[in-house]
Formats: sequence, C-alpha cells, structure tokens
Amino acid sequence: MAKCSQTAREFIQNAFGPAVAVQCSPDAEQVCQKNNLSFVEMVRPFCKLTTEAHVRDPTNQVHVIHNLRIIMSEMGSQQPVPAMARKMLNDAVSNTQPQTVEGSRADFITVGEYNLQLNSSTPWFEAYRDTFLQVLPLSDHEYLRHLVACVCVVSSKHTDPMAEFTRLSQQQHELQHTSQAKYPKWFTPNTYKYYVLLHDVAEGDDSRAEEIFKGMKSSYGQNGCHLLKVNSRPLTSAKENSAGGPETMTGNLPDPWSQFLNKKDVEHDSPDSGQSGHSTENTDTFPDKVAESEPDQGVTAEVISHPLEQSDDEPDLSSTDTMNQLNEAARRKGNVPHGLYLTLSDHDRLRIFAHEFAVRGLLPHIERTIRTLNEQLASRKGLHRSFFSATKKWFGGNKQAEKGSGVQSNNGGGIYSEASAEVQLRKLGDLCFLVQMYDLAYTSYHTAKRDYTNDHAWMHAAGSLEMAALSVFMQGSPQRQYPSHYMDSAIQMYNQTCKNPQFATRTTLLSTEILKSMSLFGDAAMQFIKMTSEDSDLRSALLLEQAAHCFTSMKMPMVRKYAFHMILAGHRFSKAGQRKHALRSYSQAMQIYKGKSWTLAEDHINFTIGRQSFNLKQLENAVSAFRHLLINESKQTPTQQTAFLREYLFVFKHWLTTSVNEGTMVPGTLPQLPLPYIRSADTRVLLCQESQFPTTTGSRTRATSVSLEQPLDRPTLQKWIDLEDLAVRVANDGSLPASYRPTVQCLGKCSNNSHRPVCVVGETLTVEVVFSNPLRIPLVLSDLLLIWRFVPIKYSGPGGEDKQHDMITNENVEPGKMSLAGEVLHTQVIKEFVLAAQETKPARLILVPQQTGELRILGVAYSLGGGSSQQQQVSTSGIAGLQTPPPSPHTQPPTVVTQQPMLSPSPTVTPPGTTPLTSSSNQLVPPTSGSPKPPPKKPSYISSVYVRGKQELEIQGPRLNSTKQERCSTIYGSDRRLDPIVAPPMPLLEVSFLNFPTALLCGEVQQTLVEFTNTGKCTLHRLRVASSNPEFFSFGITQPEEQRTSKYIYKTLPLDGEECGKALSAKMCNVTNVIDVPLPDGTLAPGATACLPMWVRGVNTSGVHEIDFLFYYESLEKSPKMSHRVLHHTAVVQTSNSLCIRAVAQRSRLARVSSHQDDTNCLVINLGMENLNQIHDSNITEFTILQVSAASPVWTLTPISTQCNIDMRINGKESILMCFKAQKLKTPCAEDEVVFTNIVYNKEQIDSSVTPCSDFYFRSLYTPPPRPSPSDPSPALEQPPDEAKVAEDQSKAELQAATKVQLSLMVIWKAFVVDDTGSHVITGQHHLTLDRLDKPASSLAEPEPVVEQPPITFTKQEETTVDQGAGDENLSQLVKYTVNHPKESKHPFTTDRLCVAGVSLVVHNCSGCELYIQVETDPTSQNGALMLKSPVHQPAISYLNTFTWISGAALGFSLAAGETRQLTMEACFCRPGVYNLSNINIFAGRGAGKGSQLDVNLEQLALQKQNAPSLMVVSNNCG
Repeated sequence: MAKCSQTAREFIQNAFGPAVAVQCSPDAEQVCQKNNLSFVEMVRPFCKLTTEAHVRDPTNQVHVIHNLRIIMSEMGSQQPVPAMARKMLNDAVSNTQPQTVEGSRADFITVGEYNLQLNSSTPWFEAYRDTFLQVLPLSDHEYLRHLVACVCVVSSKHTDPMAEFTRLSQQQHELQHTSQAKYPKWFTPNTYKYYVLLHDVAEGDDSRAEEIFKGMKSSYGQNGCHLLKVNSRPLTSAKENSAGGPETMTGNLPDPWSQFLNKKDVEHDSPDSGQSGHSTENTDTFPDKVAESEPDQGVTAEVISHPLEQSDDEPDLSSTDTMNQLNEAARRKGNVPHGLYLTLSDHDRLRIFAHEFAVRGLLPHIERTIRTLNEQLASRKGLHRSFFSATKKWFGGNKQAEKGSGVQSNNGGGIYSEASAEVQLRKLGDLCFLVQMYDLAYTSYHTAKRDYTNDHAWMHAAGSLEMAALSVFMQGSPQRQYPSHYMDSAIQMYNQTCKNPQFATRTTLLSTEILKSMSLFGDAAMQFIKMTSEDSDLRSALLLEQAAHCFTSMKMPMVRKYAFHMILAGHRFSKAGQRKHALRSYSQAMQIYKGKSWTLAEDHINFTIGRQSFNLKQLENAVSAFRHLLINESKQTPTQQTAFLREYLFVFKHWLTTSVNEGTMVPGTLPQLPLPYIRSADTRVLLCQESQFPTTTGSRTRATSVSLEQPLDRPTLQKWIDLEDLAVRVANDGSLPASYRPTVQCLGKCSNNSHRPVCVVGETLTVEVVFSNPLRIPLVLSDLLLIWRFVPIKYSGPGGEDKQHDMITNENVEPGKMSLAGEVLHTQVIKEFVLAAQETKPARLILVPQQTGELRILGVAYSLGGGSSQQQQVSTSGIAGLQTPPPSPHTQPPTVVTQQPMLSPSPTVTPPGTTPLTSSSNQLVPPTSGSPKPPPKKPSYISSVYVRGKQELEIQGPRLNSTKQERCSTIYGSDRRLDPIVAPPMPLLEVSFLNFPTALLCGEVQQTLVEFTNTGKCTLHRLRVASSNPEFFSFGITQPEEQRTSKYIYKTLPLDGEECGKALSAKMCNVTNVIDVPLPDGTLAPGATACLPMWVRGVNTSGVHEIDFLFYYESLEKSPKMSHRVLHHTAVVQTSNSLCIRAVAQRSRLARVSSHQDDTNCLVINLGMENLNQIHDSNITEFTILQVSAASPVWTLTPISTQCNIDMRINGKESILMCFKAQKLKTPCAEDEVVFTNIVYNKEQIDSSVTPCSDFYFRSLYTPPPRPSPSDPSPALEQPPDEAKVAEDQSKAELQAATKVQLSLMVIWKAFVVDDTGSHVITGQHHLTLDRLDKPASSLAEPEPVVEQPPITFTKQEETTVDQGAGDENLSQLVKYTVNHPKESKHPFTTDRLCVAGVSLVVHNCSGCELYIQVETDPTSQNGALMLKSPVHQPAISYLNTFTWISGAALGFSLAAGETRQLTMEACFCRPGVYNLSNINIFAGRGAGKGSQLDVNLEQLALQKQNAPSLMVVSNNCG
C-alpha cells in the first residue's frame, strides 16, 4: 500500500495548531525581504518545537506537549474564493505527476500468485490533502483555526519603535472589535500580543537595539517581548569572500524553506489546458504577499496574502494584465535563493524565538484562558442543571426560545452567541486539543455534543463528534476505545444534514488515517468510497485510489478489488482532466489482470492505455501499450498472435513516420525492435581465440585457456587475478605498476567491467548475445550481425595517440562508409537465426579488427519476420515457403523510393473485447488522400513482411556501495565490457603437455615435457608461470646438462668406498608462486616452438586436486596498451596415499666438562615412517627406502639405530622407526648455502643437491605470503618502534635461538606398482622440517584439536592470571646439566649421626649468549623423600627421610655462550635411604657479567627442563 510520509498522530498534530497572526511594520518587512522572504515565511520552518513544553490544566496537573506546531499567518490574509480553491487543488495534483512504473519508487508485495509493484507513496494525494486543509473555509461552529495571539514586529531601525508597537497594537484592536470584515476570526476578545524587535546585525546599531529592548521589557514584561537578530548582508571574512560570495554560502547551508514555499507557478489556464499531456515544469511561483502602501501614511494600508484571495477589493482574476504582473513578480522572486544571508546562527536565533514565544508567552496565555473558561463553566453548571433542565423537563418548549438571545436559528440547527455556555465549552475543548490536553478536550467535546444534539445544532454536533473521536485517539489510552461511530455520524451529519461536503471530506481524511493506523483498512476503504460523488471528479478519483490501496493492505489483500477501484479512479481522473493520473491508474490495474488468463480484460486495459497515451501525444507509450498486445503472456492462439504482430507493425510504422516527419529520428537510423528479448546482463565477451574441446589428444594435453563453454564464477575469476598479480609483481620488482589492470579474457556479469578491455588486432573477438522468444510462434532473424562504432587510432608509444579517421560505423546505410567499415573490421553475418516458440538461445557473433583504435559495440541489427501463416510452420532447422527477406542495408545500399509504402493491417480476427484501429474510432489510422504527404526520398523501414531494425545492448553496471552517498542512494557504476580497445599485434602463446600424469601417489615424482609455441606476430620473452601450488612442479633449478637427456628421474653418484655417502652443498633457493621458464635464449620467435622438461610431484594429501597454471609473457616490442599477456590452464590430478613420515629432534641431556664440543651440542633425531597403503590394495605391494637425506646450514646427519646399505622395505600398514644423530658442521657454510647429508640404503647415492630432489625440497619450505589487507597502515604512516621494546624483543629472540633446529629431512623411496599396463617402479620423496626441539613434525597435516566450550555459568568467574614467562617452552632449554655422585654410600650412623657425600653439578650453556644461572635447592619445597614408581606399575614406595645441602644450596653465576662449568656441592644425610639428588631447580636468564653474583629476581629467569631422577642409596655400615 502507498504509505503517507506522516503517521496518523503526526498528521493530526500538524493539521491543528495554535493560529497566530503576524503584523509587521514596513521597515521590519524590508529587513526580511533582503533575504527574499517575508517575516512569516522566515519563521515558518522553525515554528515546530523540537523540545518538550509544559502546561497546567485547571486542576494544576502538568501536561507535557510534544512537537507543538504554531501556525503563523499574515493578519490581513483572506480565504481564497471557491473557484481559486478548486484551481489550487487541481494544480496541487497536476504539479505532482507520477513517474513511469518502471522508474518510480514502489513497494513489491506478493499475494498468492500476484506479484504487485505498487506506489510506495502517493505525493499527489498528500499535496491535495495539505492544500485542502489550507483552503478549507473558516466556520463559526469551531475555533480550532481562530487566531489565538498576535505578534507585532518592528525593526530596530525605526525612528520610534515603541510608538510603532502601540500603533500596531491599536490597529489589531480595531480590526478585531470595530472592523466589519469577515476575516480574520479571533479566539478571545482579549487577544494576546507579543512584541518582537527585529534587529539587522549587518546594518543596525547593537547598543541602540539593546536600549530599545530594555524599554520593551519594562513596558511589556520580560516574557512579552523578544529581540530577534538576523543577518541581511554577506559576511565580510576573507574566507567567504574568496569562496565565491553568497552562492557559496547558500550552497553550504541547509534550505529549510524549500518544503514550505511552493516551487511551481499556479497555472492560470483553463482546466482543459492540461489535456495536452505536457507537464508543467515552470518553477515560477506567486508572491505570498502583495503590499499596497498609501503615500500619505507610509505604512501598509491593506495586506493581501495571496493575489487571488477573497477581500472587499478583490482583483479581477480574469484580467490578463493583472495575471501577467503577478507572474512576473513571482518569477523575479523565484530567481533569488531564499534565506540568502541567513547563517546557522540565525537559524538558531529563529528557533529560540519560536521557543521563547511559545513557552513564555503563548502557552501561559492559553493556560490562563483554559482556567478562565473552566471557572466560568463551573459557575454556570449549577444554574444550568437546576433551572434550564427543570423547565425543559416539566414545561417542555424550545431550548432556543428559553435561551433568548443566546442562540439564533439557522438551517444547520443553531448558531450560538459568544456568551453562551455551549460556545464556552467548545472553546475550552478546542484550546485543550491545541495544547494536547486530550482528556479534558474529550470531556468538553462529549458534554457539548449532548447539548448540540438536543438543540438540533447539527453543524456544531458534527464538529463535536469529530473532535471527540480525535481526542480519544490522540490520548492513546487502552482503557478508552476509539469511537469510530462518532466519525461515521459526523460524516453523515456534515454530508447529508448540513450539506457541507468540505467538512465531511476533512472528517473522512482524518478518520481514514486513524483507521489505517489501527489496521482497519476495510472500514477506511468504505469511508473513502462513501465520499465519492458527482460534484467533484478530482476528489472522487483520489478517494477511490486510496480505497484501492486500502484493499491491498488488509490482512488478506483483495487485489481484484484494488484493480477494480483503480480502474474507477482512472476513469474519474480522466473526467477531471488528470490524464496522466488516469494513465497511471490503468497501468497499476494492469498488474492484476496481466498474465492471469483474463484475456478480454487485459486486452481492454492495454487498448485503453494506448488510447490515453495517444491522447497525450505520447506516441512511444502508445506503441508500448499496443506492443503489450503482442508480447503479453496471453493464451491467444498462434494465429491471433500473428494478427497482433501485424497490428503492432502498423502502429510502429505510424510512430516511425511521425518521428521522421517531426525530425526526432534521423533518416537512415535503424529503429528499435521489441522482439525477441535480449538478456543484456548475460552478454559475454571473449577476447581471445576460443579453445576447442576436447583438449586432450593422445598423450598431448593442450592448455585449457578460456572458453564460453565453461562457466566463470567470481571465486574462479578472483583466483586467476591473484595469480596474475603475483606474476606482475615479480616482473616489476615486487610492486604493481600504476597502470596495471588484471587481464580478464572472458567478460561477463561476474567480472569487473569498470575499465575498457583490450583485444589485439587480427585476433577474433566473440560476443555472445542471449535471445529469448516470448511468443508461441517462431521468430526468424535474418542477416543478424553486430553494429558498432570504431575510431581508428595509431598508438605510437606510451601515451602517444594519432587519430587517423573520424568515427566509422556499420550502423549508417550510406554505401561509401560501408566499404570503409568492412576494411577496418570484419563482421560475421548470420544469414538465418531461428528462435522456436518460447525458446531462449545464445548467438555468438564474431568480429575481427584489422586496425588499432577504440571499438564500441552498440547492439545487434537484424530483419524481424512479419508473422505470416507460413511462419507458423517454421522449425528450428529452417523454414519453407517463406518470402525472401530484403537485402541487408549493411551489405548493399537500400532502395530509395519517392513515397513510403504503408503497412495496412491484414484482414485478421479482431481480438474479442477490443476496437479495431479504424477512422471511426478516432485512433491510429493510415493517412488518407487529404492528409499531407511525407517528404520524398525518405528511406523505407518496413517491407511487406519484414522490419529491419536493431536492439541496443545496454548493460547496467554494478551498484556502487563504497561511499556514504552511494549507500544512501541508488547509484550504478559503468559496464565497459562492450567498449574494447584494439591494441597493436602481440605474441600469442600456446602450451601443450606431453605425457602429463592424471594420477599420482602422494610424494611421487614424474617427468613430463611442456611444449611452448608462439602463434602470434611478435617475439615473446620473460616467460613465467604462476601457480597457487608451486610445490607441485619444477622446471629444474639446479639441473645438470647430462640430466636433460637422462631417462632416470634422479641423478646418482658412486659411493666411492664411503659407507653413508658424502655431504653435498647447494645454493639456497627461495621459492615463490612465480617461476621463470628457462626458454632457450630467453625468447620465443613468432612460429617457433620450445620443448622443456618439467617434473611433477604428488601433493601430500590424497584426493582430487586442481593445479592452476598461469603463463605470463611479454612482447619483445613494447605495446602502449598491453604490457603482457597470460594463458590459463587447470590440471586435475588425483593422488593416493603412500607414506607418512614423522620426526622429532631432542637434545642430549648429558653435560660433561671433558667431553668433545660436538658431543655436547649433538641432537637425537627420531624418524618414523608408516605405509598408509591399505593391505587389500593390490596395485602397490611395498615401499623401499632408498635414502634419507638431511638439509641444513648447521647440522650433519649420522645413523644410530640402522646401518647403511641395507634393504629397508615397508609393506602395507607397517611402520619403522629410525634414530639419527645430528652434529654441527665443523666448518660453517655460507649464509646462502645449505648442506645435504645422505644416509644411503641403496647401492648408489642419489644426489639430493640437484634437480629434482633439491627443487622439491626448496618448494616444501614454501609458505604462501599473506595477502595485504586494505586496513594495514602504510610504512610511511607507521610509528617508529620503541627502543626498549626492540631491545627486549631482540634479547628474547637470542634466547629462543637456543631451541631452533634448522634441519629438514628428505626420504627418497621407490614402490612397485601393478596396473593394467604391467608392473613398473615409481619413485618419490617426502619432506618435513624440524623447527624446534621436542616439537614433532609430520608430512601429513595434523587435524586441528577440538576446543571444548566451557560450561555455561550464571555467576561471574574469578579471572586467573597465567604467567606467560614461566610457561615459555622456548626458554626452558637454554642450559642442560648433569648431577654426578656415587651410586651408593655406606656410613656408620650408630657412631656418626651425619653422612656427608660429595656431589658435582655440571652445567652447559646451549645458547649463543651469556646467561645468568641460579641454582635453587630449597629443602622445604624441592627436596625430600622420593616417590618411586616402577615401569611395571608396582606399588609406590615412600621414603620419609630427608637430606640437606650443606654447600652450594643457592648458587648464582654467569655462564658464557657454549661454556661448561662444574660445581662442587655436598649433601648431608641423617639416616639410611634412597635419595634423588637431581631434584633441583635451575633458572637461567640474561647475565650481566662473569663471575658476578647478581641480585636477580627469580621471576625474571626461566625454569630449565629437569633431568631424570638421579638416585643415591645411603646404607648403614654396622661394621
């Protein structure tokens, strides 16, 4: 449903407010006119209070007033005459014209099978409603719009402001009490006056204004006057002067007057002037006030608020001169912005004035008036009940006669005097309603309603019923139900008894808003319908339209009633002369009948829409309406649809003839055709040669490239863009060029089409256009081709362009330009393209540019069949018996005739319920002999059967959502996929793979060949391949020359008598996603082919994997428009399980002073291998370990548990465990080198330092780089690091270096595979890297541990602080230590109570920096009896005896890097037992100097890893 911009409460509050008259002196009005505003216009936008106000009722209860709106008007304003009021209402509706259904703001609702697009708002109805409330005449039966107060305004420039205030006050008093004028009407005899001193801060004297204001406060009181300061000149600051003056100020400041000032002229034509259908876009307005001054007085003698208002000296509205003068004055006023020099401070002062006037002046006056009226009514209540009620009850008679002069009879029931109790009660209710005291207002209205009903004063009774119902609704109290029957009675009294449709209409407008807010849409619709009558077609049309919208808003929407009443509204709009609204109403009703098998109604509505459009001279809309007879999804027979097609062609030809005659269409331009449909968003553009399927032929696999057969989604497109970004960064030293844009070879709705694509001259450009046939008859498109525009440009260099010719197009039918168009661009022509009934099919059209330049694809051109009876038998394979279409204007010049042939409708069956297009129906007819002939020598558009035309390809870009403005509005970006740039020749790469594997074992290594061919016209170089899986393949980094022709995968070396092979070194290689392809000489000439070996290795996880290759290459000759080209290929490889290797590195815990340095720093490597192949899998029998290699810049590897040159086999589901010792290199290698140590289990040693073994090792170390986030700060904006923080991090890194391993293991294996081709041997390799001590590593990715969620608690848990430093495992292995002592000691405890044993503690610093060591042997917490548990889970044996360290109990010393120190300690035992002497704590941290005992807090040191228990048996020697 169309919703109003205001809620029901807001609408009622804005409809009723305290009315205040404004009386300005001429000098004050002159100050306001400097801002192109009157005083009333200036303060009107600020007359609605934004804060709460308070008022007290007669019982002294405080009531809060929200959003109080004060209605200010000129004191001399008059009500418009009825004729002017009707014109204002018509203009309000006609000036608010609806948009088209396609472009209007609408709501979408779904009701069953109906999908409706309705207007979300009806601004023409709201404009009518607001204007109606303004022009509604004042009545004596209510006081809601009577003036409550008067504001006197005098400028501070006046010579005697106080005297002017007195004069204005006397003038108001005379106008109220002595004038015989009907208007204005006043609420109370003693009108409240408020005095405003208007001060111009730009010209006036501030001190004089303050002095005058002090006098005003002493005369009128502090709350009865106000000093209002405004600005009337541009500010003189340098900033605003340089900014451009007043225009800059008004452009930056808000314009609050736009919604209160009418922006359009009131049309002074007759009501029939709007029949032409041309909307009035004139922005002129009438002046809101015309001041006529008498020369003697110098002041305004008569103020007229409107030039057409009702007054004693009413101007002659029929005078043309008077109207022209008023229009000219309005135009002069409308050309200047309103509020030109008012600043934001002035806006605030105006708000303060309105607030001060309301809170300190108006509301206290209303409060006093309410209290006075209440006291008067209370004093009369006893007399009224005792006397008048008794006389009426017992003696009967007429109440009016009893009141005497208090009431006068009339046709409406009665007019009461001002002193009567009924009038006082009505005034009390109106005042309470205006200040939102709805409870007291309801009581007053309800009491007055009974008196008015008894007196048969029906006008007063209807008004009381209306306001009583409004009071109940505005209370919002759930205890009191809204009396909807009050409104029904009021409408009936107004309309039928009092014959006053104006107030009945107002009551209907108020009541329906309340009913709609209560979701009583059915009752609201009935009230709208009851108010329709023959006296006003405009009002009836608007109310019927609102009733129709109510039917769609019901709980069960009644869409058919909506459509029916919209048709009735359209009919009344047409009678009222509002043909645009009539057209809109029929168009809205069309949605319900469209496609619902209501063929007669649908055809009738379409025909009526066409008639209205033709009456409005909207020939295009008429064509569209008649076109719906053809393209509408109706159940017409194919024969009838053929007749509709002929009918449409006739109307279409009439529009073409009119357009050419009027000059709106250039002769020779192809017209737009409606059939078939084109799905523009599905249009795709292929910028390269489309690949042919299948891509695999025998052992050769060609690169898949890009094809229109493959769907391209956003993730796939982004994947290729990321790979291209990596390749471009490598080619440009790690940065992207400013002019770089990703290469997208297939442009569709998923690609970024904001930039113009680039194609290459001489290469094909394919455009896929999707056609859809909505008819039940086949459509035949002949001579289908693309139409384009081309600007030849010669690109001489970067930024250099040489425009050679003017724009060339194949859309023009001139013969000379057609030959030139064929030279610059070869266009494919499809002779016949058949669309079966209701078929959707793509057509692929090819262009081959022959010159460089800029291309713009405009659309498609074709000849559309006329729907003859023969065409109904057309199949998708061809047509038979069809007339040959005329030659295409793109192949030869058209035939020029002297007179256009007319296409008359063939004798067909007229659709039921429609009127044929004949001259008797005053519709579209062919020109007769008396009609003027068209100009000669105009090209013919239509033959007897076919129409030559076109359809444009207009693709809407994506909606923008980056800025706040774009998010708040609907803004779409550009789509440039049809605007390619033709670049100079470039190389064109084709890639083929020979014997590329499709199935591999995890870790299996195979060799294949890659063939590169340049089919372009330029030499290519800098060939690279980017892949998201660089660990999958290698072109050979350290490939020796003899291995290029070797049939073996790995290079072998003789053992030369060595048991386990020799150590080999190689340069460290940093592997990235982008790999250089080693072309011979680095280039590939046009037509040349290069074949290179490539090794592939199966990934470590089993499954189906897609390996993406992006081949990047550049032209040897720099192109200004295309810096590089790419080729895509996706290989699908399936991997199966093979081996899983796991390893961990541990440090030897033994510390000796006299031992060799290598033994002190050695590591123990535990390597486990498991055959993951299932036992029931017969394809793979076993795995044989050929070699275990270690790669490290620090360590070498020697075996411990196994011997070299032995056969190591692993069958299915078996596993083996090996132990190796890692020792540091005797001679450190270079920083960029790595040493390979080989443990050989075969007869020959495999060279692990060359391709492919080392290549895949280096690739196993590859980690994908993190993608830069847009939120990451740039390096220039980063804050300089804190020196203390840097030093702390560096110190921590040096300590953590003690636990780094820097060792990688490679396991080279072979397996025997049995398949359909026989048995053969495959080889492979696995890698893993050991980073830290005691950190296990695996070749398979370990599953992430499941983190259990904590239980839900309803109480706050205490937060526990975890000491991060104490739990750092990297700092717990800085040192290792050994406790040396005798295993057993015998001591005679009977003679000597104490046994003293010597203990030596050997501590070794494993880090590369100086450490401070703290040895703690606290007997209270650390030492004590040992709890022994045997490995076979024997019961624990507890010893309660203790011992004491008598020397070395707490030692602190510094230990240099790699230093070993032995400490001598003594332990004292008092009884026999078994003691653990290694149960001590050693803390380590950065030291400050050798041999110095430092007072270091233990919390700053890290607890070192403890050794295994070291037991000592102390026995009693009884001998």
